[in-house]
Amino acid sequence: MKKCLFVGSFNPITLAHFNIALDLLENKMVDYLYFLPVNSNKNNLIDIKQRQKMINLILKNKMEVLDIMNYSPDGLFDTNILQKISFQKKITHIVMGSDLLLNLTSYLNYEDILKNFTIIVIKRLDFNVLEYLEKNFLEYKEKFIIIVKEYDGSSSLAKKALQNKENKYLNKEVLEYIKKNNLY
Repeated sequence: MKKCLFVGSFNPITLAHFNIALDLLENKMVDYLYFLPVNSNKNNLIDIKQRQKMINLILKNKMEVLDIMNYSPDGLFDTNILQKISFQKKITHIVMGSDLLLNLTSYLNYEDILKNFTIIVIKRLDFNVLEYLEKNFLEYKEKFIIIVKEYDGSSSLAKKALQNKENKYLNKEVLEYIKKNNLY
């Protein structure tokens, strides 16, 4: 069974995040997907519990949200946390945006990630993922799957659009949750 870990701040989870997960499952690239909202060095992160609740509002069959706090007291993600989760949940795939691919080498023991997982990269904007992989990860090139479909929206765009009556980047239930709980 191909189990996938989708790591991100999900601050908030957007329709783009959800559609990526749905496409991976519907196209049988993975059989099960775990969302893992994590803390980062970014400012203005909403509490992890709030982000988990938003993700739970949109989950479909074969999707689940994990609690990073079960693995990391500060909610930060690293290769040690990945090892714990992958051992417990039998993770075979990791999904990331091309922006995170650029930071992959900053992780301690990042080569263990390359050796042990298939990495699904979601192409963003005009970034040439294939060229980057050939230049930086040539010996692991076969471990990558590149998704070239463009997904509209990001958490930043979703937050900016909160002033509008309509928000094309957020699921209706997530938008209602944000407004009800006065987030962002």
